[in-house]
Amino acid sequence: MNWDIFIKMKPVTKPINTSFRSASIQDLDQILFIEQRAYSQPWSEQKFVDSFNHADIDIQLVIQDQTVAGYCLTLSSLEFVDILNICIDPDYQQQGLGRRLLDNLCKQHQGSGRKSIMLEVRESNIVAIDFYQSYGFKQIDVRKKYYSNGEDAKILRLQID
Repeated sequence: MNWDIFIKMKPVTKPINTSFRSASIQDLDQILFIEQRAYSQPWSEQKFVDSFNHADIDIQLVIQDQTVAGYCLTLSSLEFVDILNICIDPDYQQQGLGRRLLDNLCKQHQGSGRKSIMLEVRESNIVAIDFYQSYGFKQIDVRKKYYSNGEDAKILRLQID
């Protein structure tokens, strides 16, 4: 008699290790690599260097399994936080890292007295606009011909208090 035994096992999934940390100038090459892969009009190296040298600018990295997967560059004032640049490496997009990066930003500024997070986004960047609106950002204005190619920017705000 032949007894075949089948054992049904759950698929093994590797836990995703995501963390956040402040960027330093030593991270510049990784940031530039992501920036150039993600955007058709990336920021220049000098713009990032200037940001690292600005006292009120913070650059937070999202680390996925020990790899820099994205960043969020913000300028804080007394009343609000302005997202100057936010980016997830194309290889890591559609995995919830953008949402986690925004969650981390909101958590950082809880109780800071800042009432909102602001950003500008290209009017043509429908994917980003949909993402921000799904997160809770609302359009509050338009900046005409904001970008170098003459494209308008939508100004979005998220209330955090």
